[in-house]
Amino acid sequence: MQLLGARVVWRDRGLLVLDKPAGLPVLADRSGTPCLWDALKRGLEAERLRPLAVHRIDKGTSGLLLVALDAEVQRSLGAAFESGGVGKWYAAIGHGVLPDGTLEIDLPLAPGRKSRWRVAGPRNAIVADRVHGRPGYRLAATITDARAKAARTRVRTVRRRGEDSLFCIRLLSGRTHQIRVHLAWIGSPLRGDHLYGRAGDHAQAAPRLALHCHRLQLPELADGVTRPRTFRAPLPADFRALLREGSSDLE
Repeated sequence: MQLLGARVVWRDRGLLVLDKPAGLPVLADRSGTPCLWDALKRGLEAERLRPLAVHRIDKGTSGLLLVALDAEVQRSLGAAFESGGVGKWYAAIGHGVLPDGTLEIDLPLAPGRKSRWRVAGPRNAIVADRVHGRPGYRLAATITDARAKAARTRVRTVRRRGEDSLFCIRLLSGRTHQIRVHLAWIGSPLRGDHLYGRAGDHAQAAPRLALHCHRLQLPELADGVTRPRTFRAPLPADFRALLREGSSDLE
């Protein structure tokens, strides 16, 4: 299959695992850029298969994407994502320094302006505190927006270089733009994030969004197929270039 630069990590009769490059949209968008979904439909047509959506990652984000090839696998994985049964880890480079150790960010999100998302409360109500037994950030204000959705992100600083930090992030929920919003609102927007970053900050500029899904851990699926439970995608060259020195252990 010609997948516009996406790499096949695993395939069996019910599941396709891809490593998507940054800049490739999963679905068609207003830019008119060829999208991965159209390429998948063409590539599977001869086998009389069709791709079935399980989850999405942003156009600017690289890394692991699950595509179901069977309706039962789609239902099982969809339920697992909804219940938090899929482990999701990302590498990210933020322009800003966070406290040492692993941080728990528990900041609900709500729709903002122009397709953006925002923390469902005032920025000055975000406080550093113990959150679910860890140091982290929470909202010290009553949530009044009925559209607010719970969002939890776990962040560990792997390495610092100047004002940049390499983070290993575990998503504990799956809201739109969750990592990007959480990190921007606590003072460490992602390199290359033109939507949530600091406009005009040249130090934050980058040729790509510095976000990569490097590990997914799946529940066991009752479809009779023996497959790995954990999939990994190494940091791509354009992400490593932002680090300015080799890759790091993100486990």
